[in-house]
Amino acid sequence: MEIEPSRVQARQLWLTAVVIVLAIWMALEFLTPLAWAAVIAIAEWPLYRRALHRFPSRPGLLAVSFAIVTALFVIGPLSLAAVTLVQESQAAMHWVQQVQQTGLAMPTWLPSLPVFGDRAALYWGQHIGNPKAADTLLGSLSAGSILTWTRSIGGEVARESGLFLITLLALASLLSRGPLIGEQARKVSIRMFGSFGGNFLEQMIAAVRATVNGTVLVSVLEGGVLGIAYAVAGVPQPLLFATFTIALALVPFGAWAAFGLASLILLGTNHVLAGGLLFGFGVSVMTLGDNVVQPAVIGSAVELPFLLAIIGAFGGLAELGLVGLFVGPVIMASLILVWRQWMGPTSLHPGGEVS
Repeated sequence: MEIEPSRVQARQLWLTAVVIVLAIWMALEFLTPLAWAAVIAIAEWPLYRRALHRFPSRPGLLAVSFAIVTALFVIGPLSLAAVTLVQESQAAMHWVQQVQQTGLAMPTWLPSLPVFGDRAALYWGQHIGNPKAADTLLGSLSAGSILTWTRSIGGEVARESGLFLITLLALASLLSRGPLIGEQARKVSIRMFGSFGGNFLEQMIAAVRATVNGTVLVSVLEGGVLGIAYAVAGVPQPLLFATFTIALALVPFGAWAAFGLASLILLGTNHVLAGGLLFGFGVSVMTLGDNVVQPAVIGSAVELPFLLAIIGAFGGLAELGLVGLFVGPVIMASLILVWRQWMGPTSLHPGGEVS
């Protein structure tokens, strides 16, 4: 008795679903580094394709080279931050001990503030300015607690380094097999969803590439410009602050914390004019970068309302970590594409394709 083709197809679909679920279960711990590899591969693909055009016989070597360069771009700023923090840790401990013994000196401009200047000065003197209050505030900080914190950070860095190595290996593999993976993904998308599936895949790839390139480029520009401002304004360790600004600028409103802290440091050391000008300049740079430069760089690849963009970025960050900053908005963009497909005029062809 011959089995009906529809029953065979149904069993094939069930088998495929089971295999996919088992594969995801096996790779659950590595989904984040694999997602990172996919995002980076999509962003770097145009450059890799140009290099492959010049050296068509060396796809594997080119892919490994791209992975190494990517590692250097990531490890370089992290190493700079780590070395600077180690160098400054002794000075920070000395400052904490001094504040615990003498209290934190009140800025000279604080009492002259209108309306609440006297109250702020009184609060500072009671809770920060005297040694007893400062020791209570900073008493939990000690060499032992900092050593324990450093060890926990070291263990986390070792774990993340292992995952980063997996990301680099996956990146090299994805780049070297890029044409085959792209062709197969398009075929599967068209078979499953018709012509809409092929267009949807292309638009999602373009959205990922535009989001990554636009976000990274704008964060580097913002951090670089603000880094120059840090140096001019006299912020201590301007290079370190610039590095943190670039990293935090990847998160919506994150760089505001960096230049806001730098401004507070200047204000706390009685550099009122420099702190105020730095904060105003930072607001101008972030407003221009986030609202003019970044939309111009990303273009029409990701057309998202502001609310959906914020939900996608912060929701992706909460669920997936840093990679969610790029994946989240793309998921929201895919929601818009699917919604437009359902709302627009459609017609179903005999082959099952929607146009």
